[in-house]
Amino acid sequence: MNLLLDTNILIYLIKDPSSQLLENVINPNKENILVSVISIGELKSIALQNNWGVRKLQTVETVLDKVSIVEVSESLINTYAEIDAFSQRRNPSYTDYPFSTPRNMGKNDLWIASTAALLGLKVVTTDADFNHLHQIFIEVQTVKPDLFRS
Repeated sequence: MNLLLDTNILIYLIKDPSSQLLENVINPNKENILVSVISIGELKSIALQNNWGVRKLQTVETVLDKVSIVEVSESLINTYAEIDAFSQRRNPSYTDYPFSTPRNMGKNDLWIASTAALLGLKVVTTDADFNHLHQIFIEVQTVKPDLFRS
């Protein structure tokens, strides 16, 4: 199954672009790696807020050169609406939810999850924000942040 990297994975890869973690842990089967254009927007915002220098911005481009970028489409917008309504327990297509209260995901994570759902991609992340969607809309691969601190 092809992989969609969450923004937090991209940040770790930017911090240590020479790391073999991408090849050895995240993607040992050499699947296609994709990134949502939403994650690129997040990265650019983080770069502005933290005043990243030229070298770090070049590293961002180097990392992004290794992946395919997924743009927003009408189908993606519709998938976003479905998943957002599901996460809020208000999707009329569902009567049974695996959680008892609404799950308030960040809007960027909703776009990332929607991209994965639409394209049949596995989300690779370091956090639990996508877990309530696992095996319903998407597959989730959680990587422990400790693996990035070697």
